[in-house]
Amino acid sequence: MSGISSLVRTSSKLIRCGQTSARRSVYTTAVRLGEDKKQKDLDMASMAKKIDPKEAAARKAAEEATKRALAAKAAREAAEKKALEEKAAAEKAAKLAAQQEQAKKAAEKAAADKKAADAAAAKAAKEAAEKAAAKAAEKKAADAAEKAKKAAGKAREPVQQKSAEQDAKTSASGRVQTADSLGSRSEGAAKKAAAEATAAAAARKAQEDAAAEKASKEAAAKKAATEAAAKKAALEAAAKKAAQEASVKRAAEEAAAKKAAAEAAAKKAAEEAAAKKAAEEAAAKKAAEEAAAKKAAEEAAARKAAEDAAAKKAVEEAAAKKAAEEVAAKKAAEEAAAQKAAEEEAIRNMQDPIQSLFLSSIRSTSSAGGLENASPEIKAELESELERLAKQYGGQAGANMTDFPTFQFTDPDVDPINVSE
Repeated sequence: MSGISSLVRTSSKLIRCGQTSARRSVYTTAVRLGEDKKQKDLDMASMAKKIDPKEAAARKAAEEATKRALAAKAAREAAEKKALEEKAAAEKAAKLAAQQEQAKKAAEKAAADKKAADAAAAKAAKEAAEKAAAKAAEKKAADAAEKAKKAAGKAREPVQQKSAEQDAKTSASGRVQTADSLGSRSEGAAKKAAAEATAAAAARKAQEDAAAEKASKEAAAKKAATEAAAKKAALEAAAKKAAQEASVKRAAEEAAAKKAAAEAAAKKAAEEAAAKKAAEEAAAKKAAEEAAAKKAAEEAAARKAAEDAAAKKAVEEAAAKKAAEEVAAKKAAEEAAAQKAAEEEAIRNMQDPIQSLFLSSIRSTSSAGGLENASPEIKAELESELERLAKQYGGQAGANMTDFPTFQFTDPDVDPINVSE
C-alpha cells in the first residue's frame, strides 16, 4: 500500500509540473503577443502624428469658418430673443390693460348694484310707511265712529230721563203721546250725530287718500328721476367703456404693428445671416472636402504601408510562433514520453503481491465500466448476495434490500377513564 501511495504522489507531482510548464508557456506567449500589439499601436500613433502643412491649413480654414458660422448663429438667436421679448412685453401690456378694464367694469357693476339695492330698500320702506299710514287712518276712522256712537247713546239717556219725569206728572193717556214725541226727537238727534260722525270720517278719509296719492306721485317722480339718473350713468359708463376699448384696441394695433415690424426685421436679418452662413458653409465644406480627399489619399497610402509592414511582421511572428510552438510541443511530448516511461518502469518494478492484486482489481473495474457494464458473473454474484441478505433479515422474495423500509404506526384503542367512579 505504501508503494501505491508513493506512486500516486509521484504521478500527481508530475501532472502538476506539466500543468505549470504549460501555463508558463501560455503566459509567455500572451505577454509576447501583447508587447507586439503595443509596439504596433505605437507605430500607428507615431504615423498619425505626422501632419501635412496643407492639411493643417485646411483644418484651420474649416475651424475659422465654423467660428464665423457660430457667431452668425449667435447673432440670429439674439435677434430672435429680442423679438420674443418685445412680443412678450406687448402681450403683457395688453393683458394688463384688459385686467384694468375688467376691474373697472366690476367696480361700476358693483356701484350700480349697490345703487339699485338702495333704491329698492327706499321703495320698500316707503311702501311700508304708506301701509302703516293707511292702517292708522282706518283705525282712526273706526275710533271716530265708535265715539260718535257712544255720544249718540249719551245724548239719548237725558232725553229718556226727562220723559220719565213728565210721565209721572201727566196722565196715562198724555204719557203715551209725550213718550212717542220724545222718542222720535231722540232718534233724530242720534241720526244727526251719526251723520256728522260719518261725514267727518269721510272727510278725514278723503284727506288721507289725497295725502297717499300725493306721496305715491312723489315716489313715482323720485323713481323716474332715479331711473333717469341710472340710465344717464349707464350711458356715460358705456361711452367711457367704448373709449377705453378704442384706446386698448389702438394700443393693441400699435403693438401688433410694432411686433410685425420687429418680426420683419428679425426675419430679414435671419435670412441675411442664413444666406451668409450658407455661403460660408459652402466654402468651408469645399475646403473641408478637398482637405478630406487629400487626407484620405495620404491615410490610404500610410495605411497600405502600415498594412504591408504589419502583414510582413505578422508572417514573421506567425513563423516564429509556429517554430516556438513546435519546439514546445516537441519538448512536452518528450517530457510526457519520459514521464510515461518512468511511470511504467516504476509499475514494472513493483513486486508487492497485495499491490499487484489491488492494481489488477482497479484495472478490471476501470475496464468493466461499473456495475451497469459488469460481466454476467459479477451480476449473478450480486443477486445471490442480495437474496442472502433478504433471507437473513426477514425480507420477502424479490424485495429490494437497498431501499429504506417503510413503517406504519397505528394508535391502539384505549378505554376512557371516568374519574368520578
